[in-house]
Amino acid sequence: MTALSPLLAYAPYQARDALLRAIMPVALFAAMGGVPLWAFARQQGLAAMQSPGQQQDAALMIYTQTLSLAMTLGAIVLVHGLAALDRERQYFRFPFAQPVVPWQYYLQQFAIGTALYVAFLAIIPIGFSLVITDVPVLPVLQSALLYALLYGSLALLTGSLLNRDGVLYILVVIVGFTLQQLDRSGALSDAMAAVAHALPPFAAADAVRTSWLAERALEGNDLTLVVGYSLGMLVSALYLIRNKALAR
Repeated sequence: MTALSPLLAYAPYQARDALLRAIMPVALFAAMGGVPLWAFARQQGLAAMQSPGQQQDAALMIYTQTLSLAMTLGAIVLVHGLAALDRERQYFRFPFAQPVVPWQYYLQQFAIGTALYVAFLAIIPIGFSLVITDVPVLPVLQSALLYALLYGSLALLTGSLLNRDGVLYILVVIVGFTLQQLDRSGALSDAMAAVAHALPPFAAADAVRTSWLAERALEGNDLTLVVGYSLGMLVSALYLIRNKALAR
């Protein structure tokens, strides 16, 4: 038996647990975008939406805005609370009764959740292309992977620090994105701008996604910043999981 065998034996159960989280963005898009698109198609006619013009532009606007929201919310819940909940409810006593290294277990959960999240998000552009008009799929997959890396790494980091990490996680997301948007518009003082730059680069991720979905070239070093910061959070989270006591 190899060292990875016990860890890989958990993969089907981790995939089952990650499945509902991965489906959520698709369900959100169906509810928030699918219903308006269906109503719009009944009013204007599906043929009008399938032909270039104002109706198709309106449909594309609904698609882009709803996709961005569903992608963000899906990334936020991707792995949120996993490590923290395992400690709070003492679940870790069951998975790690076997010869499984905790940081490897959560890294595998992160990878499985990310893969399912990206795969299910592909349904949205594929479905829209089949019903209304062609939209690119690859930029959606790239954006989903980037968002999974950023928000998932933050979730693992806050979960490695606190048992009840939800408030901290949401606070960092809201404060970080708000300050960074204000900073990009030049509305912050130097001190507040420094705080905005120290927080995870949510606004930079949004700028990268916007450029990818619009099929425009990236500007600046936003992509490098997001990937580098996210990997730093991921490594830090795994280090804390490895070195801090699970029973707290």
